Amino acid sequence: MSSPSVASFDYIVIGAGSAGCTLAARLTENGKFSVLLLEAGGTDRHPEVLDPVRWTSLFPGPLDWGYQSQPISACDLRVDHVPRAKMLGGCHSHNASVWVRGHQNDYDGWLRSGCPGWGWDDVLPVFQRIENWQGALGNSRRTGGPMYIAHPVDPHPLAVAFAGAGPLIGLPANADHNDGTLEGTAFFNLTIRNGQRFTVVDGYLNPALARDNLTVMTGAQTTRLLLNGTRCTGVETLRSGVVQSITARREVILSAGVIGSAQCLLSSGIGPAADLRALGIPVVVDLPGVGRNYQDHVLFAGINYECAKPLPPARNNGAEATLWWRSRPGLDCPDIQPVLLEFPFFTPELAARVPSANGFAIAPSIVKPQSRGRLQLVSSDPLVAPQIDVNFLSCDADLDAMLAAVELCRELGASSAFAEFEGREVLPGALSRTEMLATIRQAATSYFHPVGTCRMGTGSDCVVSPTLAVHGVEQLRVVDASIMPEIPCVNTNGPSVMIAEKAADWILA
Repeated sequence: MSSPSVASFDYIVIGAGSAGCTLAARLTENGKFSVLLLEAGGTDRHPEVLDPVRWTSLFPGPLDWGYQSQPISACDLRVDHVPRAKMLGGCHSHNASVWVRGHQNDYDGWLRSGCPGWGWDDVLPVFQRIENWQGALGNSRRTGGPMYIAHPVDPHPLAVAFAGAGPLIGLPANADHNDGTLEGTAFFNLTIRNGQRFTVVDGYLNPALARDNLTVMTGAQTTRLLLNGTRCTGVETLRSGVVQSITARREVILSAGVIGSAQCLLSSGIGPAADLRALGIPVVVDLPGVGRNYQDHVLFAGINYECAKPLPPARNNGAEATLWWRSRPGLDCPDIQPVLLEFPFFTPELAARVPSANGFAIAPSIVKPQSRGRLQLVSSDPLVAPQIDVNFLSCDADLDAMLAAVELCRELGASSAFAEFEGREVLPGALSRTEMLATIRQAATSYFHPVGTCRMGTGSDCVVSPTLAVHGVEQLRVVDASIMPEIPCVNTNGPSVMIAEKAADWILA
C-alpha cells in the first residue's frame, strides 16, 4: 500500500490490529472524515497465517515483533517470548482464532473501578452488533455483524473427549460461554470461515478499502507523536528509511497495542517524568501510569500425554475445547482456564521430558493474575525495543491458583473420556508440592494476552479517561487492550474489537 498523497487527515489511527482495523472502518463509514491507518508490518495474506491450525509457527518469526521479556524473577530468571504480531490484523492474524466476550463480572469490575459505560450491560449490545453468529440464536446471540463467529466444524476427537471429561469429574458443561457466564467445559467460538482464518481484516478493513476517505499505509512505523504544547497535532513515521510528518486535524488514536501504544507515548514525552528525564526525553505530560499495570494470562506448558494410538492431525485451530473454573470459593469470576491442545506443548526447558510428537497437552492457565509487570524505555531512540518486565507468578496467590489448575487438568486427563487414546502422562506426573512448584517455574509462559499499560480510569495511576482520551493531552486517545484496567478472564481479541467499537461511538458522537 502506497504513501498518502496528502500529509493531513482528520484522524490518524496508529496500528492496524484488532482495534485499529475496527476503528478505521467505523470512522470512515459516514464518508465525512478522512482517516489514515498506519501499520508497521505488511500483508497478512500468508499461507501460514490463513491456515488457522498453524498459529504456533508464527512466533517468533518475521511476522512477529520479536519481543523478549526481562529475566523473570519468580521463574528461575527465564526469559519468555512476548508474541506481538507485525502485520495487518495484528494479533488476530497470529492468534488461535478464539472469540470470547468475557465474564459479566469482568466488565462490572471495570465499572466499579470508576469507568462508567463499561459494565456488562453496556458492552453486551456492542458485542451483539459486532457478531455474525452461525449457531443457535439464544437470548444474547445475534447475526448480521461484520465478524463471522462459529463453533468448530467437525471437532477433533480429543476436543470432544475434553468437553465430555468435565461432567465425569463433577464439572458442568457450558453450551454457550458467551452469555456472560463461563464456568464449565465448552467448545470455543472461533473466527474461522470455510477452514480459513477470518480476522478484522476480513470483517472490517477489506470492506472499507473501497472508500475514498480511507488510506492504509503499511511498512510505516510511527516513531513519535507531534505535539504543540499539550495538543497532539500528528505523527512522525518512518517508512523505507524516510521520515515523514503527517498532521491530524481532529485526533490521533493509538491502537498499537500493549507495548506499542505505551512505547509511543513514552517516546513522545508522555509518561513518568523521572524516567523520561533520565533518558533525555523532554517531558510533555507527567503521567506515572504509562507502561505500568502490565498484566497477562500465564500458561503452564503443559500437561503432556504420549499416546500409544496414532492421533488424527489437529483440526480447526488445534485448540477447540476449553474450561473456565475457580481455583477456590469466593471468587466472583473464574480465575483458571485449562485449554486442550491437539499437539504436545512445552517450554524448551522441559522438552526432554516429552519424548514423542504423537500426543497432546492440556494447558492450564491463570486468567485473573494478581502479579503486575511494567514496560519502560531503555533508550530515547524510538526504534529500540522497550524493556518488558512481565513479573509472572510474583504473588503467592498466582502460584496457588496455578497449582490448582495443574491438578484439575491432571484429573481431566486421567478421566475415562480420554481412555481410547491410550495416553500416558509424561509431564509433569505425580509430584510433591515443592517439585510441582519447581516445574511450574520452568513451564510458565505467556498466554499471549498482555494488557493494561495505558490504564483507563480517573486515578493518578491512570493514563486515559473512561472515553479513552489521554489525560492532560488534547486530541489524543488510546484504543486497544492496553487501556484495560484489569485483565478479563478470557482471550482478549474479542474485547479489543469491542473497545474499538465503543471508542468509535464516542468519537463520532
